[in-house]
Amino acid sequence: MKKTLLIITIATALSSCCTIFTASRQNVTFMAPNGTKIYDVETNVKIAEVEKDNMVTTKIKKKLSDKQLIARKEGYAPTPFILETEFNVSTLWNILFWPGFLVDLGTGKMFKWDNTIVNVELEPVEECWE
Repeated sequence: MKKTLLIITIATALSSCCTIFTASRQNVTFMAPNGTKIYDVETNVKIAEVEKDNMVTTKIKKKLSDKQLIARKEGYAPTPFILETEFNVSTLWNILFWPGFLVDLGTGKMFKWDNTIVNVELEPVEECWE
């Protein structure tokens, strides 16, 4: 009985509201022409590619700050855009257990992506014929 109570106490102490109620990654849907590739500007890693129905949904790890992305497709100008973060209100439950704020801040779960559906408008590149 004491072991069970100790395990429950430790688990509660090391968790927080966002850790319990939300994931560290969030679905984001990109709407763009088929063949568009979405890259993370910081790492230049492809995070998604629109392959059919002009949309793709992918899970993106939550961060403390906004995330800069760029959409690329052959024949179109690269289009930069930003995923903005906002405060995750479920974090407020940590008022009942204040160390949970530190856990949520450390795991990135204190914030969430504001715009989960992103419409990417690409502009065609005009080629000069001389």
